[in-house]
Amino acid sequence: MRATEGFVLGAITGAVVVWFWGQEIEDYLQEKTRGVRTKAAAGIRAVAEGAGQMFDRGGEALQRAEEFLKDTKGQVSDALRKEGDAIRPAPTQERG
Repeated sequence: MRATEGFVLGAITGAVVVWFWGQEIEDYLQEKTRGVRTKAAAGIRAVAEGAGQMFDRGGEALQRAEEFLKDTKGQVSDALRKEGDAIRPAPTQERG
């Protein structure tokens, strides 16, 4: 038997097996994998909750950093403006 004939025969045999016992195979796999699927779903849920909490904390940290930068910008701007006023020469009066 050549490889192509073996492949075709295997494909036909597989199709017949699925046609006759497909539902039984599906039910068996559903039952045997129920625990694994339940654990996987719980793990995914835990990861989603953890990621959500992490992003919430990150968002709060970014908000605090933004407030800090705004405050600092205001303080620096005020200090520079005061220093600029302090070193600016007094206006000269024109003689006429």
